Amino acid sequence: MRSRDWCKLPYPSHPKGCPNYGKKETCPPKAPLFNNIVKPPFVLVGVKFDLLVWTKQMKKKHSDWSDRQLRCCLYWQGKVRKRLREECEKVVTESDVILYTPEANGVNVFETCKYVNIQLKRNPKVFVWKIAIIGKSKHVNGLGEFFS
Repeated sequence: MRSRDWCKLPYPSHPKGCPNYGKKETCPPKAPLFNNIVKPPFVLVGVKFDLLVWTKQMKKKHSDWSDRQLRCCLYWQGKVRKRLREECEKVVTESDVILYTPEANGVNVFETCKYVNIQLKRNPKVFVWKIAIIGKSKHVNGLGEFFS
């Protein structure tokens, strides 16, 4: 399965996958492919979030919540995205492009992370990683043109 197709996998309350698929410019199939927008060198930036600690803290505050509610990304993902943006800003240059959701651009993030010894897990119970890729822009002279 191609990484862009993962967005179409069903998950609770979303039998057709992500509701943004085909709607947002930054989501497949509208999002441009990785090789069409960036060129080497690439920098992989990741932030690690302790989901287990988070769920334990939330359980203390909301003892009646289900495990699914405790782990719901709506409550923690914004903070993790902010941390990722802050880390990216430390290394990005003017000619760089930051892909905050590289899977939408066709990158297999699981396989890519293996190269730097980060073992991502599907539906993690302990640690969640949020990954971005920074590369040099293939954009030419601000005219909106891309080259291969």
